[in-house]
Amino acid sequence: MPQELNKQAIFEHLDSWSGFDKSISEAGEAYKVILSCGNRSVVITTPFEVGEFFVDFTVDDKVIYSDWYEIMDDPLPEFMAYTWQVAENFLSNSTRVISKGWWVFKTHELQFQSNGIWSNVFTTKT
Repeated sequence: MPQELNKQAIFEHLDSWSGFDKSISEAGEAYKVILSCGNRSVVITTPFEVGEFFVDFTVDDKVIYSDWYEIMDDPLPEFMAYTWQVAENFLSNSTRVISKGWWVFKTHELQFQSNGIWSNVFTTKT
């Protein structure tokens, strides 16, 4: 885990995010960030100094998709930029949840549409 990962460093990145309505609060030993635009929001919960992000995507206050991921060996600035991009993919574009696979192997994927192409919200724009 990167050395710069700590409560203050994470807060500085979260606080610098702009472009959507935002609230940051402490929930126990974690930050809870809500980014919203219209009837959509992304709720990000990240425990202090652990490097895990739990993400809920909501429409009309109903969770339509949830997931989590961790920093691994990425530098904190890159990871926070990636997290911002995931939120922006959802908040700024048309979205849908699709089923993939078959029977017990069925999974769901949250996608956004950009320039007529559907992509996973966790895919970064190039």
